Amino acid sequence: MTVPATTRPASPVSTRSGIVAHRGASADYPELTLVAYQKALEEGAEALEVDIRLTADGVPVLLHDPRTTRVGDRDLWVHASTLDELSGLDVGSWHPLHRRPEPVLTLRSFLVLAEAYPQVRLFLETKHPVPTGGRVEAALRDELRYFGLDKPATFGESRALMMSFSVLAVRRFRQMVPAVPVVQLRERRNVLKSWPAEGCGAQFMGPSIGALRARPWLVEYWRSRGLGTYCWTADDPADLRLCRDLGVDWVGTNVPARALEALEDRPAPVAQDAPYPGTRG
Repeated sequence: MTVPATTRPASPVSTRSGIVAHRGASADYPELTLVAYQKALEEGAEALEVDIRLTADGVPVLLHDPRTTRVGDRDLWVHASTLDELSGLDVGSWHPLHRRPEPVLTLRSFLVLAEAYPQVRLFLETKHPVPTGGRVEAALRDELRYFGLDKPATFGESRALMMSFSVLAVRRFRQMVPAVPVVQLRERRNVLKSWPAEGCGAQFMGPSIGALRARPWLVEYWRSRGLGTYCWTADDPADLRLCRDLGVDWVGTNVPARALEALEDRPAPVAQDAPYPGTRG
């Protein structure tokens, strides 16, 4: 099944790829925290990306990993911990540049922040596999409904975009919230398998930058089938310009300010010394 071109949300950026702050301005600030998103907005990010998991008491929170080992000051399983338990974590001091305490951010708190920036798109990734299964998509649906983001007039006007590596999750959410566009994320090993995304009505394919380096023709192929592209995660100026030149609609980056400079061919600032630890999803 091929999705008609009319179902593809139009990108508001006509001359280059739109900048999606991947977990916020996460090279310079701790990922998925309020300060990382505030700084990304100050730096001119046109969209924000989040990772969503459910607590033991059913609250959607912004944490990438199933455990808090990498970013927290204590080791907890997210799905087995209550919001109160997770709220006591420091998820900021681990960051090599920031080194200050930051609390776990709930999806609702993030959406409250986003209310002040109505022009900014929201790329909302549900993490799988998880013990909570499809409850995470139901929780995302409920939060979008609470903020009035579940029924945009058209796909192109939707501020929210749901995405996941799980084909089942994408299909599930598409059935729950048919008015909100969805992104089927892909890794290099399965990047050619676009048929499940088309079959469940996805509007975007989400390849990694490595996949596009290896197969740049994929962007045009998906475009011919009525699908847009969201590429993750590009920080190198050459990769960012590749996305722009290929016509990628949206590109996720940990360095939104420097990405804007690269895409607009402005001189790049001095690079940060500390590398960003990890970019998947």
